[in-house]
Amino acid sequence: MGTGTAVVAAIVLADELARARGDHRAAFTRYESRLRKYVEGCQAGGDRTGKFLAPATATGIRLRNTLLSRRLLLNGMLKLGEKVSSTVSLPDYPADPSRVR
Repeated sequence: MGTGTAVVAAIVLADELARARGDHRAAFTRYESRLRKYVEGCQAGGDRTGKFLAPATATGIRLRNTLLSRRLLLNGMLKLGEKVSSTVSLPDYPADPSRVR
């Protein structure tokens, strides 16, 4: 979930910097508070799935591929990912950043 986390973090940081109107310290504090739980969840997910998704042996690769071809397991993994991604809420941002309040 590294790429998704980076995209979400970039959006939140841009929003907080715009809202802070030049006070980057306030922006960074709000950014940290908005993202901490979300990022920790994403990192924990990586700790749980990394060795499974990137096995070190040919046997591990075959096992992973076999298991991922099972719809029930794949659906379960997708549901876990949805759980993590729902821990951060992103507001609707205006198209014009000068309108951020």
